[in-house]
Amino acid sequence: MISTIFRYMTRKGKSMLILSIISFTVKSLLGASMMLVILDMLNKIIDGRTDNLHMYWIALAVIILLNGLFNTIADLAKHFSGFEIAAKIRTKVTLRLKQFSLGFYSKERLGEISTVIHKDVDNIESITAHMWSRMFSDFITAIIIGGLLFAINWKMGLAMISFLPIGLLLLIKGIKSTSKLEEDTQDNLADMVSLFVEYTKGIPLLKAFNESETFENKLKDSTNRFGESSKRLSKSIAKYIGKYFLFLELSFGVLAIVGAFMVFYGQLDVSNYIIFIIFSKEFYKPFTNIESHWLNYIKVKDSYSRVMAIMDAKVIEEVDQPKKMDGFDIRFNNVYFNYEKDEFQLSNVNLSIDEGNMVALVGPSGSGKTTITNLLLRFWDPQQGEIRIGGNDTREIDYDELLSNISIVMQNVILFSDSIYENIKVGKNDATREEIIEAAKKAEIHDFIKSLPEGYGTRLGENGVGLSGGQKQRLSIARAFLKDAPIVILDEMTSNVDPINERKIQKAISNLAADRTVIVIAHHLKTIRSADKIVVFNKGKIVETGSHDELLNSNGLYRKLWDAQKSAETRNLCSA
Repeated sequence: MISTIFRYMTRKGKSMLILSIISFTVKSLLGASMMLVILDMLNKIIDGRTDNLHMYWIALAVIILLNGLFNTIADLAKHFSGFEIAAKIRTKVTLRLKQFSLGFYSKERLGEISTVIHKDVDNIESITAHMWSRMFSDFITAIIIGGLLFAINWKMGLAMISFLPIGLLLLIKGIKSTSKLEEDTQDNLADMVSLFVEYTKGIPLLKAFNESETFENKLKDSTNRFGESSKRLSKSIAKYIGKYFLFLELSFGVLAIVGAFMVFYGQLDVSNYIIFIIFSKEFYKPFTNIESHWLNYIKVKDSYSRVMAIMDAKVIEEVDQPKKMDGFDIRFNNVYFNYEKDEFQLSNVNLSIDEGNMVALVGPSGSGKTTITNLLLRFWDPQQGEIRIGGNDTREIDYDELLSNISIVMQNVILFSDSIYENIKVGKNDATREEIIEAAKKAEIHDFIKSLPEGYGTRLGENGVGLSGGQKQRLSIARAFLKDAPIVILDEMTSNVDPINERKIQKAISNLAADRTVIVIAHHLKTIRSADKIVVFNKGKIVETGSHDELLNSNGLYRKLWDAQKSAETRNLCSA
């Protein structure tokens, strides 16, 4: 773990960490030397030799000033080191997230990814900045002081470490035996944080459906699980730490007793005995700090594991010699696909979409419509079969080029807390203002934007709070116009919009479909009557293909869906 984190550190970060370790070590040695100066000064005063005492005062003043200086240097250096490692890891994680297929994000909850980027990276930063510098400097100081004490009297040195090996063995056993408890506690913490993130984001919806109590019970259960696992972990740690400190104190007790006997029998002078009593505390410091180091290790180990889980996760592999996208006809050949270990979501799908055609995907919920578009975008790859665009397997096309040639207009439009102008500009980062306005006009949203007090500069709330569903979708269509990709995937809104918005959306979609290959995930069958081809899915299989009129005449599933929607519309009109 340490070596991996070191690899992520910049040269400046490593230099700052080393500087902080050296500075803390010097500070500790200065503290020890101050005690030596005071002891020597007291011996002189006791012996009645009070001449040149001012030199001791000067020495103490210099030591105190140097102590403060090195403490400041160490503090600054450790924080700089921590900031460097946090920035580097966050950058690496962010870049890594961009390399995953979009399917990765449907498996990983937002709260978990957020925990990694913020809390887990913060944990690694705090350990790097605050624990490593102190821990390494403490051990270096202990080695130096321990060596000096052994040089003064090796028998006293052995007494000083008499029970230390037993304590360390118990500690190692404790670390091994609590590893599973640590893992459970951190997993429960991550789950609790994720639920809190989901809860805060979903409060309006939960209140609207009066489901707050249900989710609050989930939160309560998650919090209780975390609390119980934390208690079990704390008890286990306390048991081993208690035994460890007992043997550490026994070592000091042996040192004090052996030293007293050696003084009594004239084998050790009093001044050296006092030096051992005082400086053994400096020697024991890294061992007495082991409890906090252990707790910090637990915290950083699981944070490190979660960060590495992202860094080691499978990404979209780069193609050595990617094929160019020259044509935009689409072919699904004998495609089979399933999510995880579920039954096949798609079975033996054969689908052809000619360039420039509009094809509508129709079927009951869960029949495989969205899965088709997800595979085309390479959210996942099929377990069997192939998907070709312009004759090339999508796995042989550069992933960025693939996505750059496909525009997506989804029913759940993602809008950022930024201006309308910047939200449309997502479709093309280097777009001019004229291009953005033209895209908005084609999407039938320009007049609405101009009616706002700040026009295109109007800032949107998170996810477009305040806009209607139809307005959000037209902004999404504006992005698609701006991107001007030859392939368009359109996921119709499941909810009904007012007639004015519906007409504008349909007009915008008609404009967008011109001279493009369009795949529509259709929820309202009346909107796709003019499609070149309608493909009907049921339970992951294509059960019907044809035009609107052909499918109505065949009296199959499409006819049943059409009749059901017409009946629903009639009932709504009657109830109105």
